[in-house]
Amino acid sequence: MKKRATAADKKQTLLGLVMLAVLAVPFAAAGLGILLFMTAPMVYDWARMQTWNSVPAQVDSATLQSHKPSKGGTTYRVSTHYRYQVAGVEYTGDRASITTRADNIGSFQERLGHRLQSAERTGEPVPVWVNPAQPAESVVDRSLRPGLLALQLGLALVFGAFGGSVVFWAARTLLRRRQQSAHA
Repeated sequence: MKKRATAADKKQTLLGLVMLAVLAVPFAAAGLGILLFMTAPMVYDWARMQTWNSVPAQVDSATLQSHKPSKGGTTYRVSTHYRYQVAGVEYTGDRASITTRADNIGSFQERLGHRLQSAERTGEPVPVWVNPAQPAESVVDRSLRPGLLALQLGLALVFGAFGGSVVFWAARTLLRRRQQSAHA
């Protein structure tokens, strides 16, 4: 004989589903946040930079900043200042790449830092990409980094899919139970 669920059992199950959904929301939010605030702006900047013009620039300073946290590997970030001319007007820039955050994804930051430091030492000009509509906007390296893109998309997918599917499952289960209790 099947045991009929008591009101206390139903209340406990309802509370458990609500708590599960509440705990899953930060995972869904993290996935969405990574997608909207890290990945989308990076891809947007990369796409619009494809129409920019290359001009030679003189590197005034270039440093490769490193940070070694207590746990994990060393992260790197390139800091630079350079001068360039567009239509006879001199501009300055400080954007080394599409992303401005430090990271340890591959050796991109180290290679770019060493290239800019070498140009600073030798006085050899480096090409920078300049927005033709706003010549004060420029970047040294406009490449989209596949490793960083894959990591961000993977994290957004894992967190977003996990959190979103748990919230969806809990909401669907709650709605079904509500419908069943209304028909009973």
